[in-house]
Amino acid sequence: MNSVRRCALPLTALALLICYASTIRGMAQQWIEDEDMAHGFVVPFVIGWIIWRERDRWKMLPRKASLWGIALLVAAAALDFAGALGVGLFARSLALLLSITGAVLCLGGLAWLRAWAFPFLLALFMLPKLAIVYNQVTLPLQLLATRLAGSILNAAGFVVVRSGNILSVAGHQIAVVEACDGIRYLIPLVFTALVFCYVTGLNGWMRVALAVAAIPVAIVANGIRVAAIVPLPALSAGPLHSLAGWLIFLLCLLMLGFVHWVIRAMYRRYEF
Repeated sequence: MNSVRRCALPLTALALLICYASTIRGMAQQWIEDEDMAHGFVVPFVIGWIIWRERDRWKMLPRKASLWGIALLVAAAALDFAGALGVGLFARSLALLLSITGAVLCLGGLAWLRAWAFPFLLALFMLPKLAIVYNQVTLPLQLLATRLAGSILNAAGFVVVRSGNILSVAGHQIAVVEACDGIRYLIPLVFTALVFCYVTGLNGWMRVALAVAAIPVAIVANGIRVAAIVPLPALSAGPLHSLAGWLIFLLCLLMLGFVHWVIRAMYRRYEF
């Protein structure tokens, strides 16, 4: 019986890889082609590291299979079928995550699912962008980045005229395009904040506070990046553009570290 249990996990993982090979390939392709989703390659390694780090804890948990696992597997199969008929990659990727959840319930039960709740939360960051949501937030984020960049340039002494997502400065115009909406900072920064909370031991309201703080940090940093393109047009494309992106993300991390320090200080002072 013990040998069967030891073989169940790798065999189940192999079965899922075979069943969802095309979905995993599609997800990886989007991670390669879409800069907003480039962080997707990092997520599986972080999840694997967390599960390995916690192995002594979850291996001691009792195994009590749950019939809810079968229900989830059936629902995942239906969702995957709908995705194959044309609903899209997001549906098939969500079906993969539901299948893994169902497999965990079938093999270990609710105790195992609770133990792996945080890795499952992080797995959401691997999912492709949901077009209907992405299209709704892109334009507002573009306009917000335009307003922030305009305010920063005005504070720096530039005369700026803003019209929609167009900034007119010193006789030339700068268009804040879709790629400058800040999502490529926002999503990975929230992911980084959650992992940082796990590593540093932040729990409860502090974990939520740091994850939420990552949103305005990313938005402000993106506004700074857009504003920097005005005096330095070379940053708008090419290698310098990529370098500036990495430097801005580093700035985001430093700002997030400062927020973490503030949260820790508040906790020690007021003992929430």
